[in-house]
Amino acid sequence: MSTQTWDEPSTTYSTEWLRSALRRCDLLERTYAVSSDARWMIDFALQWAPFGGATDADVLVRFGVTRHRFMDLVLAGLAPKEADPPKIRAMKNQLCISLAQAWNVQ
Repeated sequence: MSTQTWDEPSTTYSTEWLRSALRRCDLLERTYAVSSDARWMIDFALQWAPFGGATDADVLVRFGVTRHRFMDLVLAGLAPKEADPPKIRAMKNQLCISLAQAWNVQ
């Protein structure tokens, strides 16, 4: 059983982590904290996180942008907004940190 709290960035990307992150995205979308357009990109990024991110070719074929541009768009979609409650802001920040680490964003 994991002792990680919801606001701690993960350094392992297990099935449990992925399910938890996808549930957080469900909440973010239901509360309109993340747009449905951003959500499908975030889901793709989360699903590839355990593998260090998708390849340049996979991202280009799926989204028509470079891997670097894709991650810019994902992180922008998760960027906290002033109107977001503190817990939502923390959740978005944690997802940004985890995805940036997993995809090795510089």
